[in-house]
Formats: sequence, structure tokens, C-alpha cells
Amino acid sequence: MFAELTIEDATDAIIDYRGKTPPKSEAGIKLITAKVIKNGTVDESRLEFISEDTYSTWMRRGMPQTHDVLLTTEAPLGEVAMLRGSERIALAQRVILLRAAPDKVDPTYLFAAMRAPLVQARLQARATGTTVLGIKQSELRKVEIPVPPMGAQKFIGSTISAYDELIENNTRRIKILEEMAQSIYKEW
Repeated sequence: MFAELTIEDATDAIIDYRGKTPPKSEAGIKLITAKVIKNGTVDESRLEFISEDTYSTWMRRGMPQTHDVLLTTEAPLGEVAMLRGSERIALAQRVILLRAAPDKVDPTYLFAAMRAPLVQARLQARATGTTVLGIKQSELRKVEIPVPPMGAQKFIGSTISAYDELIENNTRRIKILEEMAQSIYKEW
């Protein structure tokens, strides 16, 4: 049987920018909104941006880091992505950043656990709302995640990450092949 930790105990930081979204610009720093976090990744085709000046004043609560986990808090609730690079990003409303406490939880395991049906059900159970389900930060902090020993966490996290990377690579290849097929069709 695994131990259980609340999200509050499993994290070193919970960064929340709910309440407002920064003014957008045509280019600049990527703005991560709830609508771009889908199926464990950030959909780069739907990104919006904020200016450099806005970024320096907006991101006062903390800067995102590699391996931080992003969670949508409503519309939709429970979509999760992991930051895999060190690129600067800004967070919009309805997105919370979770930074794993490395002495307790492996970040790749936290990402996997947050996507698991058990934890997703626990998020839903603490959600409120009739038209759109959402979760308050105070309730999110109480959600429990199963936590195996660190060796098992690293194994689970790395295995799921390997599959995620394989899926991402195949998705990119499919897109390239579709573009090539359309190009050939147009030539004919």
C-alpha cells in the first residue's frame, strides 16, 4: 500500500495567478492559458503572448522552472502538463503551478499522479460549480496523491515520460506526413 500525501505536503510551491490574465501582445513571452493545456502537453498552435515589460511585472509570485507541473483549475478542470524546458513562460488565470518537493516526490511522478484517474476523481470530488466545475486553491491543497517509495516514483515517472515522448514524436511525424501528403496531392 502506498502512503498518501496532500498536494500541499507534496509540493514546495503552489503558484496561482487566478483572478486576472495579463494584457496580451502579438509576440513576446508565451502565455500558458487553460485552453492550451491538453492531454498532458501544451498545445503550441494555440499560444498567446505577453510583452517583456508585462512579464517582468506580472510574474511576481514566482518563476516557472523545468519539471514544474501545470494544472488547469476550471474550464476544464484537471488538465495537466509538465514544463520540460527552461524557456520563460507566463501563467494566466485558471492555471496553477505545482513544484514537487524533491525530498518527498519526484517531479515526473507528480505529473503522472496528477493525470491518474484516482487523483482526477479526487480533484472532481473537491470541485464546486454547476455550469463549470472549478477547484479553489484551499481545496486543491487537500487533494491526496498516492506516494510510493522514491525508487518506484522515479521508475513510474521515467516510464510514463518515455511513453509521452514517444507519443509526442509520433504526433509530430504524423503531422509532417499529413503535410507532405497534402503537398503531393496539390502537385497532382
